[in-house]
Amino acid sequence: TSMPADIEAIAEQVFAALADPTRRAILAALASGGPATATDLAARLPITRQAIAKHLALLGEAGLVTPQSA
Repeated sequence: TSMPADIEAIAEQVFAALADPTRRAILAALASGGPATATDLAARLPITRQAIAKHLALLGEAGLVTPQSA
């Protein structure tokens, strides 16, 4: 049996997001350190704040992170 199209699309988006080692490192940093800004993550990882912001947007679209307002 196959998955419904919407579930398949969501799964594809999640797996695509997780395929990137940088995004996995960001998720690991969030999992171990709790909520953080892109600036906080840039201080912990060898990635620019701008790159982290782009990766966070993609992770958000996949439903893996949730942005919070200050």
